[in-house]
Amino acid sequence: MPRANSNALEVWKTRRCEALDSLEAIHGHVTGKRRGRQYATEHLNLALFVRLAAEFQGFCRNLHDDAAFVLVSSLDLGNDPRMSVIRNALVRNRNLDKGNAHPGTLGNDFAILGMTFWPDIHAAYTSRGAKWRETMTDLNEVRNAVAHSDDAKLAVVKQKQPLNLATFRKWRRSLDGAASGLDRAVEAYLQSTADAGWETL
Repeated sequence: MPRANSNALEVWKTRRCEALDSLEAIHGHVTGKRRGRQYATEHLNLALFVRLAAEFQGFCRNLHDDAAFVLVSSLDLGNDPRMSVIRNALVRNRNLDKGNAHPGTLGNDFAILGMTFWPDIHAAYTSRGAKWRETMTDLNEVRNAVAHSDDAKLAVVKQKQPLNLATFRKWRRSLDGAASGLDRAVEAYLQSTADAGWETL
């Protein structure tokens, strides 16, 4: 029997990826797929990074929602109204609702569910986990620099790597792998803690 995915991963692989695909298509149409430092190209590139950060944050928030649902459902309280009270307590005031999907944010929010998030990720994905964490950090630096119109911070970010289509695609591939890896690690935690997985959704 094939392994079930979380609702969050299914949305990432469909609607969220389709949104990113459409932006890449627009980028190619506007720039004519030409290399160079055209003014429009630079601003379109930055828009791609901001949208990638937004879609990944949405995925992480959905994943946290899914995990909270499975955890509360495992309590087997039936239709007890306390189910919604407990679930709401697990997602209330989480950082993902007001901040970026930064490694620290993820660690803190999943700790509310009792998960040692990054130690679990690194244990399951020894080399890739560190790379995913680095990509999230770099992407959020770009997102914050653009969102806050901080030219000085943006200049620092650009010194680390070119903010072009190639870097966007590289980071997108990294986060695509991260989405699947995070999905599996969170489910493994739920199975060990609550004896339940994504099939509960």
